[in-house]
Amino acid sequence: MAPSASPSGCSLDEPLGKGYRVAVFAGPTGGHLFPAQSFSEGFRARFPGAAIELVTSHRAKDLVAKVPPGIFDRVHFFPDFGFPVRFSLESLKPFVLAPYLFLKSFLYLKKTCPDICVGFASFVSYPGMITARWLGIPTLIHEQNFVPGKATQWLAPYMDVVAESFPGTKFSSAVKNVRTVGLPLRSGLLDGGVKRDARAATRPFTILVVGGSQGAQGLNTAVVDALGQLSREERAQIAVIHITGKRDQARVAGQYAQWGFSHEVHVFHNAMHELFNKADLAITRAGANTLFELAFFGVPALVVPYPHAGGHQKYNAQCFAAKGGLLYHDEDPEAAGWLRDHLKKFIKAPEQLSTIAGAMAALARPRATEELVGLAQGLIKDHEGHRSGSNPG
Repeated sequence: MAPSASPSGCSLDEPLGKGYRVAVFAGPTGGHLFPAQSFSEGFRARFPGAAIELVTSHRAKDLVAKVPPGIFDRVHFFPDFGFPVRFSLESLKPFVLAPYLFLKSFLYLKKTCPDICVGFASFVSYPGMITARWLGIPTLIHEQNFVPGKATQWLAPYMDVVAESFPGTKFSSAVKNVRTVGLPLRSGLLDGGVKRDARAATRPFTILVVGGSQGAQGLNTAVVDALGQLSREERAQIAVIHITGKRDQARVAGQYAQWGFSHEVHVFHNAMHELFNKADLAITRAGANTLFELAFFGVPALVVPYPHAGGHQKYNAQCFAAKGGLLYHDEDPEAAGWLRDHLKKFIKAPEQLSTIAGAMAALARPRATEELVGLAQGLIKDHEGHRSGSNPG
């Protein structure tokens, strides 16, 4: 739909051109912030003079501190809220915070007058994005998961354009203006990929384990249990790179050393492209960022979706599994045995992974950032044209 004229007087009389001002709203986890960072990198690359501000929640401070300098001109930390399933005093928090956040968002948007607002889910983005719509500012949201979260579901019918990562994302019938772009990946990853057939063939069969930011402990436990059931001969044939998070690093590293694995254990890794390029097989959760990163690098995967947070990860895994890019299993008492059986098979005959790797690579969307930036640019230009047409002379 065409953006409406701004009744607020927020819009400038003249187009800003390369001085576009962009407000990016994103939730506090990597699943929200990484696509927001990727979009902002791409927008700044196309429009170096742009002013880009990030609005997120206080819980994002540690992740924001790791964002390379120069991507966001300013970062604003707002309170965050969710909707607890069971009634408690915590259930009242959204109703107390909502009026404050709408007022805060209104004052922020009136002061900064962005040319577009771009949202990357989570409740912290809802007041700002809906207020932007009320003010007549062009709005674009991006949904990372195959099944949208509540904030995106509530926003989507009112946004000018809705971008999806997975084709056929489960939006309601009221959402019409949907564009499939994939998931924007950070430039550091995109610049670091190598063709799979160019990887060293002489090194050990390398398994990359990525627990993710949510629920790493459950996956760590299943993987360690599975690897512990391999024979001595099988252990000698593989190398393990494991990102554990803080809680499990010492335990996992100690276990691998005891069993004699060639291993690296990291709490976090800033150069994931290096690890993807080494991996013959990944064992991961099913966050949208992780899946599209694996697709870009053509890494086949055994996936154990995070079982909470609305079950979003299972739907993501099912979407990729249906195309042949991965195998998945629920996090349950049988998960370790399932991992063990597949590991034994692939260690013995790693060539069996080639079909899965090819299917995974076919799911990559390397131009997702460019396409999302193009949608934002189109909305800004449409709004400028509408504004010019409504101002005689």
